[in-house]
Formats: sequence, structure tokens, C-alpha cells
Amino acid sequence: MLFLRRFFLSYNFLAAFFLAFAFYQSFKWRWICDDAYISFVYARNLYEGFGFVFNWGERVEGYTNFLWTIILSLGYSLQIKPQILSITLGIFFYLMTLFIFFYKESRISLGRIYPLLLVHLALFFHLHIFATSGLETSLFTFLVCFGLLLWEKESWYVIPIFFLSALVRPEGALFLFIASIDWMIRKRSWIPILFGFFFLCFLGFRYFYYQDILPNTFYAKGNKGAYFSQGIYYFFYFLKSYPLYLFVFVLAGVQIYKSILQKEFLLLYSSILLYILYVLYVGGDFMGNRFWIPILPFVSYLAFRKIHEWDMDSQIESKKTSLFLSIYKKNQILISFLFILSTAVYTDPLKTNETRIADWHGIVEERMFYEDHLIQTSGYDNDALSDFRVAFFGAQAHFIYYLRPSFSFEAESGLTDREFAKKKVAARGRIGHESELELQDLLNRKIEILLDNRLHGTNLPHIQYTWRTIPIKFYLLTYNPLKMESLCTRSDWNCSDLFQIFETNHWDKTKSKSFWNKDGIQ
Repeated sequence: MLFLRRFFLSYNFLAAFFLAFAFYQSFKWRWICDDAYISFVYARNLYEGFGFVFNWGERVEGYTNFLWTIILSLGYSLQIKPQILSITLGIFFYLMTLFIFFYKESRISLGRIYPLLLVHLALFFHLHIFATSGLETSLFTFLVCFGLLLWEKESWYVIPIFFLSALVRPEGALFLFIASIDWMIRKRSWIPILFGFFFLCFLGFRYFYYQDILPNTFYAKGNKGAYFSQGIYYFFYFLKSYPLYLFVFVLAGVQIYKSILQKEFLLLYSSILLYILYVLYVGGDFMGNRFWIPILPFVSYLAFRKIHEWDMDSQIESKKTSLFLSIYKKNQILISFLFILSTAVYTDPLKTNETRIADWHGIVEERMFYEDHLIQTSGYDNDALSDFRVAFFGAQAHFIYYLRPSFSFEAESGLTDREFAKKKVAARGRIGHESELELQDLLNRKIEILLDNRLHGTNLPHIQYTWRTIPIKFYLLTYNPLKMESLCTRSDWNCSDLFQIFETNHWDKTKSKSFWNKDGIQ
């Protein structure tokens, strides 16, 4: 460790510099993933008075971020678009996460070291990435990390903070439950009972409104059985991304082991280990490293605590005879440098021989796919599909948000459809992309347009929609002359291929037609 006799001004200048760097990087890499548009639709419908629904009149909880969606809905009241609000709040809570660790570091470092932990966290590439995305990841990370720090401090505020985290994501309930048990056993406090009651009220609302105590996303993604093999791949994906972070895991593990031996914070560390076990059990996520983000800053903090402890011990005269501390003291700079490099050194697991592969065992880098394209709100033919019932798939939720069909069926995992979400999968695959679509699934929902043809071995007629400058084919299951006439006259739509098929087959364009029969697609 660099035991510099730093001045207050220089120390805080370094802190300000790296906070500014973190802001710059998070803003530079700002983006919105397509999944965020699911929440955007819920938020807009809630604001417009249609209820907490995706499709009007159909109560299905197709989101996992209740409080985040509420916040986005409130943004409409302030005339702030969710694209802007989600990015602004995401960066804000990312910087708040850095600040609470910087504040904690400053208090325990006794003014003798530069902000090592802050530098370490400010260089963490995936913290830059998931500072935005349109999802709740940044807010959830802040609440979990803040709660863990409060828990360590034995502040009762840990309970309301974890309560908020449980409203942001279901995994927050794990931390709320374990912290509440710890508080009731050790503190004999009534506070966990109060917030436990509040959480039961939330579950009661969920059951009353959606007729289910679990969100529909649980059935769509998490109810397919244990997937430890994919969870192991998910963990190794992280190590492939940050190979030197194994050093941090070792230091944090030593710190946890020592605390457990001293019977300190047993349930706190148990909550972290149970969260890791949960991520491994469900197979992680298809977005690389996203599910690790909420606990990684605290894991880094534990490693920093161990380094700081060795620093302090190496200065105590009675401990200077220790062989380990003697070796450590000679390598303080190396240890600090390695701690910084553990996040600064990032390798792209999807880049091989100067080319990028699409995924690694079903795990992808969504930011590299979407870039910043979905931040822009221009280039859409707003409300163009308002008369149609539509099926959509991955990377197409943004079309649903802008084109606003009368009914939308998420046909990849069933996020917004209770029946399809509970459909059994034949074989495990990419998380959230495992269900097999069948023709009957579409017919049962009276689907007219598919935004992609995922019916294997079929050939459906199509129309062409030009999104910005990109021509995209949408496929038809049924044809309604009045609806199609209105759609095809819009400037961004081209129906010439469809009408050519009508002419070739001598079909009457003035009459309705289905492109399937009882035996399947015609």
C-alpha cells in the first residue's frame, strides 16, 4: 500500500477525478436494451389510466422491477420520457454507489492512503455498462450495497433499504428476509416486523391484482428447474471477462472466513453466499455479468478491508516479526496495483482472433448489439399497428412501444403471457429464450402479424416496414382488407410483395383471408 502522507486537497482531487471519469464512462457507454421497453409499456399504460398492464384489460405481471416501473410512470407526469429518465437515474445511482464506498473508505483509511477502492470501482467496465441499459440494475445495486454497508454498521436503516430493494427486484427479498431475522434475533427489534408487514401488503396487492403471488417472469425464466451447468458457465464468463478479479475473490473469501471464525456478521455473509447460489441455480442471465453486478462492489469492499487490515498490522511494532506481514510490507505496492488491475483489465469473452462471436454458451454482450440505437425516439411510425394483434420476439419490444398494437404477445418466453410462460421446455438453452412457439399458440391469441417468422419450416407472406433506413419484414397470419389498406398507404410501409402473391394466386384483395388451415400453414 502507498502510505502517502496525503493532503486533504490532493486526496479529494483524486477522488473527484475518478468520480468524473466514472461519470464520463457511464455516459459514453449509455444505452437502452430492448427488454427495458417492456417496463416502458407498463409505465405508460399506468400513467394513461389503463392499469399496471402490458395489454389493456389483461393483468399479467410481465416485469420484475415494480418500483422502477412506478418511477418511470411518475416520469410521464413530469413530461420526462422513460428513455431519458432511466439513463439519468441509472447514472445517478451508479455514482451514488461509488460515493457510499468512497465515504466508507475515507472513514476507515484514517487519512493515510489514496482512494484505492474508489479507483478500483471506477475502472470496472461492466459497472459503466449497467449504469444505464434502461433497466433497474443500477438502482438495485445501490440499494443492495448500501443495505450491506448499513448492516455491517448495524444501522436499523438496513431494513427499509432492503425493503426498497425487494420492491425493485424479487432477489431483494432474500436480503430483506435474512437481515430481518438477524435484526430480530440480535436486536429484539420491531422494525423488521413492521416492514415485513409492508412487504406482505405488497404481496397481497400482487395477488389481488395479478392473481398470483409470483411475477409472471418467474414462470417465463426461473421456473424451468435447476440450471447449475449454465450457472457455472455464467461464473466462468465473468472470470473470462476479468481474469485478475480472482485475486479479489480470494481476499474477500479470507475476510469472510475470518469474520465467520469470530462469529461476526454470519447472516450478512450468508446472504451474499445465498445470492451467489441463487444465480448459479437459475443459470445466471443471458446478459453477460448483469446478475453479478449487485454484489460485486461489496465483494471488492471486503477485499479492500483485508488489504487495509494488513496495512494496519504491518505498522504495529509487535506484529513486525510476522513472516507474512514482513513479506506483505515488501510488496504493498504490488498488492495495491494488482487490486486496481483486477477491474482495469477487461477481456471480451466474445472476441476471438479479431472477430466477435454472437454468444458464449448463450451469454451475450447486449450493449455491443444495441449500441445506443434504442435511446433515440425518432424514426418510428407511431401507432401504425394500433388495429392489429401482434406477436413479437427478442429485440422487438421497442417496436411494440412505438407502433402500439391493440394486443401484443411476447412469443419467446411468455413474459407478458401467463399461459405461454408456464409452457414446458423440451431442452434447456439460452436463458429467457427457451420456449418453442407453435402455430396453435398464435391462433389461440388471434394473432394477425408476426414481427418475425419463428414457425420453423413455414413460408408466410410478408409486408415491409422501413425503420429509419432499415427494411424489416413482418409476416402475416391473416389478412383484413380494411386494416391492411390503411396500413399499406403509410409512407414507411410497403405491401407490394403481399399483393403480388394475391395476384399470382388469383386471390381477392377485398376479402379477408387466413394463411393457415386446420393442417397448418397453407
